[in-house]
Amino acid sequence: MAAGDMEKRLHAVKRSVEMKAEIVARDETEEGDRALLNFGHTFCHALEAATGYSDRLLHGEGVAIGCAMAFELSQRLGLCSQEAPSRVRAHLRDMGMKTDLADIEGELPGRDALIDLMAQDKKVLDGKLRFILARGIGEAFVTSDVPRDVLAGVLDDALAAR
Repeated sequence: MAAGDMEKRLHAVKRSVEMKAEIVARDETEEGDRALLNFGHTFCHALEAATGYSDRLLHGEGVAIGCAMAFELSQRLGLCSQEAPSRVRAHLRDMGMKTDLADIEGELPGRDALIDLMAQDKKVLDGKLRFILARGIGEAFVTSDVPRDVLAGVLDDALAAR
């Protein structure tokens, strides 16, 4: 669709904005569905901080990488199929988006520093990181039940692929 019909692209963007507005109006305090709009943002915000909120990583690029990493984390936790992360990455690449830490120019801190940056996120509750994960494409949910060693493994592998 990214390289396709402009009218279809405009319709997709318009409908996405309408859906987001409906969710925000329904849940102004982020106690329900609105939290799902933060899919990918726990990773994104840490990466934005790690890159100094600079042009090295635009917010949308960070969200795209964060979505791919959230799917990777979901798969490692046995929540979604093994194919889901690669399908998401392929779609994001087709849309011209960054999908991996390797797509970020310059140095990045190590996994512990990235986890520390995640801990500064506004979604941390009672000292526990909150993630929006997926049971499949289109099946997101909020959880704080993410073992640190699994998160560390996802970050280690992503950093090693740089």
